[in-house]
Amino acid sequence: MTDTDRFIRAVAACLAYGTDVDARALEEAVHLVLGNAPRAPSRTVLEELHRTVTERLRGAGLPEEAHRVALVYGGATKIKGYVFEAPKLPEIRGASALLEWVNDHRLPAIWRETLGESLGESCIIYAGGGNFLAFAPAAKGAELARRIEQEFTCQTLTANSVAVAATFSLLELRYGRRPLDFWTEEFLERWRDPQLRAELETYYYTPLPGSAVTMLTDDEIRAAVPGRALETDEIGAVRRFLHRKQFGELVTILATMFNRRRDERAYAGAPRTLPLYPMLPWAEKCVSSDVRPAEWRGTVAGEARAYSEPSARKRYVGQLIKRDDDDQTRWYTSTFAWRAPDELRDRSWETQWEAFLAEQGADTPYRRTMDQQRVTPPRDLNEIGAASRPDRYIGVIYADGNNVGRLIATLSTPDDLHRTSAHLSTAAVDAVFTALAHCLQPAAVRRERRLVFVHPFEILTIGGDDLLLIVPGSRAFDVALTIAYEFERSLAQHLPAPPNAQASHKVHTRYARETLITREPYTPSVGLSAGVVIAHESAPIFFLRDLVEELLKRAKQLARRYAGQRDYYYYGGAVDFMVLKSVTMVADSVEAFRKAALHDESDRRLTARPYAWHEFAGLLETARALKRANFPRSQLYRLRQVMETTPGVIASSMEYLYTRVRLKNLSETLINHIEPPAWRPADDKLRCPAIPPWLPVAHQAYETIWTDLAEIYDMVSSPGSGDDQHSD
Repeated sequence: MTDTDRFIRAVAACLAYGTDVDARALEEAVHLVLGNAPRAPSRTVLEELHRTVTERLRGAGLPEEAHRVALVYGGATKIKGYVFEAPKLPEIRGASALLEWVNDHRLPAIWRETLGESLGESCIIYAGGGNFLAFAPAAKGAELARRIEQEFTCQTLTANSVAVAATFSLLELRYGRRPLDFWTEEFLERWRDPQLRAELETYYYTPLPGSAVTMLTDDEIRAAVPGRALETDEIGAVRRFLHRKQFGELVTILATMFNRRRDERAYAGAPRTLPLYPMLPWAEKCVSSDVRPAEWRGTVAGEARAYSEPSARKRYVGQLIKRDDDDQTRWYTSTFAWRAPDELRDRSWETQWEAFLAEQGADTPYRRTMDQQRVTPPRDLNEIGAASRPDRYIGVIYADGNNVGRLIATLSTPDDLHRTSAHLSTAAVDAVFTALAHCLQPAAVRRERRLVFVHPFEILTIGGDDLLLIVPGSRAFDVALTIAYEFERSLAQHLPAPPNAQASHKVHTRYARETLITREPYTPSVGLSAGVVIAHESAPIFFLRDLVEELLKRAKQLARRYAGQRDYYYYGGAVDFMVLKSVTMVADSVEAFRKAALHDESDRRLTARPYAWHEFAGLLETARALKRANFPRSQLYRLRQVMETTPGVIASSMEYLYTRVRLKNLSETLINHIEPPAWRPADDKLRCPAIPPWLPVAHQAYETIWTDLAEIYDMVSSPGSGDDQHSD
C-alpha cells in the first residue's frame, strides 16, 4: 500500500468515525481530492470538485456536519532547557532519551489506544524531531491534543509541551485554508494594491526552482484565472499563490496556533497546566536542577546526590540507556513508583548504533575493534575527552537542515510530507552513524583501576534534520564534515534538487583545490549547516550549548547567501566553529567576542568564518599540509599576533613573505596551500589583488584564514601521525 492510499483510508475512517457509515464507501470521494486533484484549478473547477465530493459523501450516508477531519499538531517546547537543566552527562542523556521516547513512541500509542490499532497507526503523518502531526476524527481532535500535553507531563514531570487541533474540509487538505472563499481572482485584486503587495509577497513567497508549481506552464497558470489576460508579473504572482495554497499551508496554520498557545497558555483549547515545584525555605535543593526541593538523598555510581523526582527520573533513564543492571538502579526503584518501559531501553541510540555496526558498518575499523573488545557507553564527559589528542577536550556539534520549514510548508499532500520527513530523519541518522564509524575508534579509559573500552561520543538527539552530539575534541571537525557530506548526498538522491541548482564541484568558493565534496560531487537539495565548539571537558555544558547555537545561526546566514546567488543556486550548507582553550575566553556573544579579540571589522577581518563545507574541507587539508611539513607552531602564532597588532594588511603580508623566504624548506608548502590559486576571493569578479595571506572580499576590504588555522591547528589530526603533536 502506498502512502497516498494509506492516508486516503485514514481520512475516510476519520470521517466515518462515530457514525454508522462504512469508511470504504467514502474512500472514492477522498481519492478525488488527495489522489488526483488538479494542480492549478480555476474557481469553477474547484467549485465543481467541491460539489462532487459533497454529493458522494452525502450519497454514502455521511451527514453534513461530519464532512471535516481534524489535524493534531504538538510536541515539547523549551527542549534544551529541560535537557540541559542538569550539568551532568547521565542526566542529560536520560532527559534526551525520555523526550524522544515520549514523542516517537508514546504519542503514536495514544492514537492506537484511542482510535484502534489499525486506524491509529495509519493516521500518523510524522512523529520525530520533537514534533508530531496526525489526522484524527473531528470530534476527537481537541481530546487528543489535550492528551499529548498530559502525556509529556505524566512521563517527564517538568518538560513543557503544547498541542493544538483544528478541523478542515477535504478540499482544504489539498488546497489550503478556505480555497472557495479566497482563490486566484481575489488574490490578484489584492496583489494589484501596492500597500498590500509587500505583505502578500512575504506570505506567498517565490517557489524554489524545481518545486511542483514551477513545472506548470504559463498556459496552465492562465487556466487557473480564466477570462482574464495575465501580464508576465501576474503569472508569477499566481504561481506564488498556487505554491502556497497546498496542504503545507495547514501545517503553517497549526504551527502558528502552536506558537500562540505556547506563549498565551489559554489559546486554542483548555488552559495549559504547567508543572510547578515550589522551593520551600527549609528544603534541601536538588543538586541537578538547583531549583526544586530534593526528595531523595543517597549515592549513585559512587557519587553523593540529592534529587528531586524529575531529576531522579532523568538519571534513572540515563542508566537504563547505558544498560545498568537492577542493582545499579535500585536506588531509584526502591524509592519511586514510575518505571521506564522496556521499549525505551530498546529504542536507545546505543541499540541503534550497534544495529548499524552489525549491518552497514560491518566493515569499518570501529566494528572490527568491537569484535575484539567489550565496549560500553561513556559515564561522563571525561571519558569522551580522554579520546581526544590533545586529551581532555570535547567537541559539541549542533547541526540543522536549511530551509526545511519552508520546504514542509509548500508540500502538496500529506504523503509528500510523510515521505519528506522520513527521508530527512533517515538521512540524519545514517549520516551520524557513518561519521562516527569512520572517524572514531573505541577509546580505552581507566575506570576503578581497570582499563575499559567506551564509545567516545554521546548522541543527545537526532530529530528529523536536527542533531546534537558530543565527540572527542580532536575529531569534532572530521565528524561534522562527514555528517554534512553524507546527509546532503543522501538527500540529493531522494529529494531531487531544482533544475538550475549547482553541483558541489561547479560552485565558485574560496578554496579552489579538490576535496571530498568536489571529488565525489552531488547536487544538494537540502543543505545541512552546523556549529562546532571545542572546549575543555570541564566547560559547563549549558555554556557550550549557547555558543554552538549561535555558531549554527551564523553558518546558516552564509548558506542563505550561497542559495541566493544571482547566477546560480547552491543549496549546500555551511559551518562556523570555535576552539576554546579557556571558558573565560568568551564572555558575551560570538559576534562580540570576535569583534573584540579578532578586530572583526568591515574592512579587515582576522577570520574567514563561516565556511561552506567545501571550504571547510579545504581549511582542514591546509592545516594538515602544514602539520605534515612540520611547520613551526611558534611561527604560526607569531604571524597571527602580527596580524592582530598591525593595522592594515601590507605590513603583516610583508612579514608573512619574509617568513616564507626564511623558512626555505617550507616555502613550497605555503605557496601551494595558503596562497592563490589554492585560496581565492569568494567573488570571482573581484579585481582586487590577493595579498597573501589576505584575501580580498570587497574593494579595500580583506579577510584571512591564518587566524582560523592557528585556532584549529592543535585539533586537526594528520593522517598517519597518530594524532601526535608537532613541536616547535
